[in-house]
Order: sequence, then C-alpha cells, then structure tokens
Amino acid sequence: MEIIETEVLIIGSGIAGLMAAEYLSSHKNVIVITKSKIEHSNSFMAQGGISAVITKEDSWQAHLSDTLLAGQFHNDRRKTEKLVREGHNVINTLSEWGVSFDRDDNGRLLLGKEGGHHRNRIVHAGGDQTGRKVMEALIHRVINRVRVETGQYAIDLLVESGICYGAFCKDEDGSLKIYKARHTILAGGGYAGIYAASSNKYGSDGSAICMAYRAGVELSDLEFVQFHPTIMKDKNESALITEAVRGEGGILSKSNGALIMDGVHPLKDLAPRDIVSRRLFEEIHNNNEKVYLDIRGISHFKRKFPGVTSLCQKAGISIETGLIPVSPGAHFTMGGIITDQFGRTSLQCLYAIGECANTGVHGANRLASNSLLEGAVFAKETADYILSTDKKRTESSSMPSFEWFSSENCIYEDELLEVKTIQSLMDKHAGICRQVNGLKTAEDALQPRTLRPFLLNQPFSAVKRFNMQTMAWLTVTSCMKRKESRGSHYRTDFPDSKKEWEQKRIKRSVFQDESLIAKKAAARVFN
Repeated sequence: MEIIETEVLIIGSGIAGLMAAEYLSSHKNVIVITKSKIEHSNSFMAQGGISAVITKEDSWQAHLSDTLLAGQFHNDRRKTEKLVREGHNVINTLSEWGVSFDRDDNGRLLLGKEGGHHRNRIVHAGGDQTGRKVMEALIHRVINRVRVETGQYAIDLLVESGICYGAFCKDEDGSLKIYKARHTILAGGGYAGIYAASSNKYGSDGSAICMAYRAGVELSDLEFVQFHPTIMKDKNESALITEAVRGEGGILSKSNGALIMDGVHPLKDLAPRDIVSRRLFEEIHNNNEKVYLDIRGISHFKRKFPGVTSLCQKAGISIETGLIPVSPGAHFTMGGIITDQFGRTSLQCLYAIGECANTGVHGANRLASNSLLEGAVFAKETADYILSTDKKRTESSSMPSFEWFSSENCIYEDELLEVKTIQSLMDKHAGICRQVNGLKTAEDALQPRTLRPFLLNQPFSAVKRFNMQTMAWLTVTSCMKRKESRGSHYRTDFPDSKKEWEQKRIKRSVFQDESLIAKKAAARVFN
C-alpha cells in the first residue's frame, strides 16, 4: 500500500478545489486528487456565469436581497453578505489570472440577467462557456505548481483521535493508496447525480459528503435539491440549457404556443427556479403537455450561445425552428457538510468548500449564478485560514484502529441497489413534488444495512453504489423530517411554508442515525 504525504490534500478539481490550490500553492505543498481527468468537473460545464455587482445602478444590498428571497430566507445572512460583497473582487482576480470575460467595444463587461435577479449582474465568458473559460485558466495556472493525481476515487477519510490526517483512495485498477496530509479539503461536488434526470455530467454521487458523514461530521439541509427548469434530454444524456437564454428573451411555452409563466410570478420566465420547475412539472406530468423554450425572439442566437447550439445539433434539434424541448432536472444541491466561514467542519483539520459544503449562503434555493461565486469566495477564505494558522499538531505515526471493522460491517456488491434503481426511486418519490407515502416507500428501499461499512476491500463500483444509496437515503429521510414546503423542497401534503420552520435546520450525524436505526430494528424484533 503506497503512502503519499503532503501538507494540503484537496479532493476535487472544480472551481473551489483549483482556486484553493492556486491560493495555497505558493506557500504549501499541495496535492489535488480527482476521480477522472482534471477537466471532468461540473464547474467546467457551467454555462451561465458568475453573479457580481459591477455597475453603479446595482448594489451588494440588492444582490443580497435577491439571494435571500430566492433562498426563502433560510440563508445564513452573515455568510451570504460576505458572498455578495466579494463578487467584484472575484471577477477582478479571475481576470488577472487570465479569464477573458465578455466585454463590449468600450471594454465594459457585458452583463446578463437570470432567474431571481432584479438587475443585470451575470458576468460571462465565451457567451455560454463561462465554466470552461474559468477552468481552463485555473488549470493552466496550477498544473505546473500543484501535484494533480487523476483517476483517484477517495474511499474514506483517515481519522484518528478526532483529527483528520488525509484519505484512503483507490485508482481505476483497484490499488489502494493513502494520502496523508496536515490539512484535508473536500471539494468533491454535490449529489444531483442520484437522480436520473440531471444536468450534472460528471460524478455528483455525494461521495465527499458520505465520507465526511461516515467520519462523524455533521451535515445539514439535504432535503434542498434544486431542479433546473430547462434540461434538454435526448436518448443518450441530459444537457443543461442555460438560464441566460431566458435572460436574453427565451420564453417557455406549450405546443399550442400558450405562455406557461404568464400570471404565475411577477418575473414570469425569470422567476426563481423552484417556481418555474414546479410549473413545468405540472404541465408535463399532470397535464401531459410538451414544453418548449421559444428562442425565436433572440437575435444572433448561435453567436451568443455557441454551447447550446452545439448541444442541440448533437441531439438533432434544429435551432432554425426556434423551439427547444425542455423539462426540469436535478441541477444543484444546497445541502451538505456544515462549515463555518473558513470552511472548517466539525472534524479537526477537515475543510469543505464548493457544492459539497453547506455554507448556508444558498438557503432553501440557490439564486442563479451564485454557485461559481460561492466556490471562489470560500476557497479563498479557507486557503487564507490555512495559511494564517500557526497551530501545530503531532503527526499520526500509525494507522487508525477502524473500531467499526467487523464481519457485520462488511458489505457485498450484490446487496446494494443498482444505480438506475436508486435514480428511479429518487425521480419518482423525492423529486420536484414529494409526499409522505412515496418518501416512505423510498426510505424502505434505500436504507443500507449499515451506515459505516468497511469499504477499503471493496471494488470501485461497490463504493460508488454505496455512496449513492447512502446519499439518496439521507436525502429522502431529510425530506420526511421537514413537514412544510420551502424553496426547492415541496411537499404536496404540506404545501405551505410554516413559521415554526423558519431558519430551522435538519442536521444529520451518523451516530444519531445509527442509534435510530438500531431502535427501529429492535422495535421490529419486539413486535
């Protein structure tokens, strides 16, 4: 078993992971590990842009107001204020690092508008290629300054005496490696991939969150899953149609031309995503309607949206007709690992940034184009904290004891649900609209036999399936606990937001969940 030592281990190569690596690399020895190629991240696929206050007509207070309103005031206000205040600085930093944001002939940033925003404040690059342009610049900066290990799937955290010392990883051949580090940063993305209809192309199986959960780290807000209204799905895969298309004048309509969002919300097609997604869900599933994004009112569409144009061409959809068939799909997850402003988790020397973290800035529903912003802002906060701390700790000289390792804690691949089965259960019972009977059906099907199995002897495929099943079970049971509707979480049996649930967070801990499962098992035996 190979043991590799470093000062900082970063698990994940999206915008949060690579920005943290860039900030740390001048002063620390850094290793970034990623499941696949460094380019294979959902940050790379991001189409829309980065929200930032740029003009005198805009203000951070207005951006804050839009963010809180979209999040149904479930946001952590202090950290959300930090987020929106930093937008201009993030754009300046990325520009200095080589990102060519779109500008007019006078050199002024071109600003788009997306759902939930009352101002034009979306900064973009290459039209709808913002994620690609940002990630290419970051990769160019870090590739010769940071050790990047591709094809490494993190299995579990290396923990001893309440301190994280790194992680166990497996490569594609099944070889086990240990990465020992003074500081470990989880930047492994969210869990929208536990749904079949999803915009997430790479990963998103909740593996980083599950590792933290098994190590005893606290999670929160897992019931809040954002569904993007405009996903184009062909026979092979789903593809996101950026909200910026609606910002430029795209309109959602039925096959007969009737406008879907008229009279539903003052912002119509640019209403917050949870509202638009539920409206489309109603038309598609309840009224058996086909829904289209009408782009006939957008001039120079191909130039403005080259990425969307390419996606349509690959799917055999003619841009010339001006109608793109769309439906909602899982897009972004607000829940995750609880962190403070500096990315610190409840486990010493373990940090979380990006979509796997629950900073609280998105509340119950993320405002459009705040995700890349969050990754950038809190990557810097975490890096600055690590660089500023002078705390010393004794290095672990031995392997952890694995106190939960026994024959009862082994899992076998044939006892795990298939990926498609997990995704089908989530689409059917824990999607845009939820109710108790469906959630209970999913809970019974998804509950793993053990929450903390010994995974180091398992093949890569079994670990991935276990993570997805665990993440799905955690999501479903969190949905059951929140008996109201708020933001992206909508219960048909509890359709209203309730005063007693304001700012109330459903926190999850493996120790509490193990205790509850044991009590349920004992009750079944007794009965």
